[in-house]
Amino acid sequence: MKLPRRSVLKALGAFASLPVGRMLSQSIAHAQGMPPLKFIGVYHPHGVSAECYTRRANETDTQFDLNFADSALTPFDTPALYGGRSFKNRIITFEGVDLAVAELSGASGHGAAVTLFTGSMTVGGDHNAQGASLDQHLARTLGLGVNTPFPTLNLGVGSLGDANQDAIAHGPGGSVIRNQLDPVVVFDQVFANLTGNTDVTAAEAARRRGQSVIDFVRGDLNSLSGRLATREKLKLEQHLSALRDIETRLTAVRPTTTCTQPARPLKTGNADPALDFPRIYKYNGGEPYFDRIADLQIDLLAQAMLCDSTRFATLFLDDIGKVFTVDGTQLPADVHNEVAHTYSGSGSSSVALGRLNRYYYGKIARLMQRLDEGGLLDSTVIVAGSDMGNPSAHSMRDIPLMIAGGANGALTMGRRLKATGTALNSHAKVLVSVAKLFGDQSNTFGVSTDPAHITGGFPGL
Repeated sequence: MKLPRRSVLKALGAFASLPVGRMLSQSIAHAQGMPPLKFIGVYHPHGVSAECYTRRANETDTQFDLNFADSALTPFDTPALYGGRSFKNRIITFEGVDLAVAELSGASGHGAAVTLFTGSMTVGGDHNAQGASLDQHLARTLGLGVNTPFPTLNLGVGSLGDANQDAIAHGPGGSVIRNQLDPVVVFDQVFANLTGNTDVTAAEAARRRGQSVIDFVRGDLNSLSGRLATREKLKLEQHLSALRDIETRLTAVRPTTTCTQPARPLKTGNADPALDFPRIYKYNGGEPYFDRIADLQIDLLAQAMLCDSTRFATLFLDDIGKVFTVDGTQLPADVHNEVAHTYSGSGSSSVALGRLNRYYYGKIARLMQRLDEGGLLDSTVIVAGSDMGNPSAHSMRDIPLMIAGGANGALTMGRRLKATGTALNSHAKVLVSVAKLFGDQSNTFGVSTDPAHITGGFPGL
């Protein structure tokens, strides 16, 4: 019998907000065959072609088509391109959601990238964030990633992220965390010392020895109990009783995923020259290799998750910069100025931007495919978005935003949600909802002079 993560958190009650409570929640998920929840934040530039993204007339939250004419979302329902997999029922898209905290700061355009995963207003002409990004908050502040070799991995394609318009990962107080751009460096850091396959048989045998998760941390619980008043002690024992009852009903067998060392990337000298990437930096000769580097970074990230080297990550996908083809159609040489800045909301400009959006969504679909191949997509929460809506206006309104994956059953996927109202359509509410999936009991996330923008989860999510 498997129990949804929300049932576990309900049983934990307020106890779930304590560090040992979060440990128990994750351990129970392990014990009943659910891998621990993982988070990946993905950024893509240039906003969105609304005409190629939004729901069609007469479509509903749950009844919709992703393959309409010029759709940007076709990668999520094109099984032939992704190992026979459709991801239509593995995504939640949002419409009418704004980067309200960025707009409140007076930020516009690319300066709002820092807001996407921090939910933070910006300060100064450099648009500095004031708080940590969600990956850092979950992994380090809540401590959910500290028992893995890499509490977080922050990867990128094209830009280091040392300028705020290219920064999506931030530490406490908004300190910028650079993107790692070089797949060879990522391999050497994460996989160079990995030998052989993960012995899932031994792990399963250890699980079956019957040692109670609660008994394993009994010392911590006894220490906590000694500091509680009588009423709180009673509540704690009630929670422990509920947890022990849950444990007795856990009979599922843990999935047997295999961790293997991937091949080390080669910058040059590949049998197929199309796989070479002698340069990696945007505006320094790296643009022609963007596609190859993006695929390598995605594959390495998925494998790192599969090997449990990390559970929290960000992926920055920059402007592709040079001539590319999408679905057999060539894009202009300068997509920033010739596609994003010429978008008018209709006609050929909508089709061109939708095609560019489709390219980036194809990369997200590739990430989903790789995770699904390893059996981890259902236990991963991917949040993907951009730093603007209408790119020609550098608007903070109606940004493209989605959740992909499965969240161990804690979210109903396969939906297209439209925000209602105006003032409270802040994207930070989605971040609040995601943080709650990981056991964060706070009802806020981000930094804003208007608490309404960063308080409470997204309605209906």
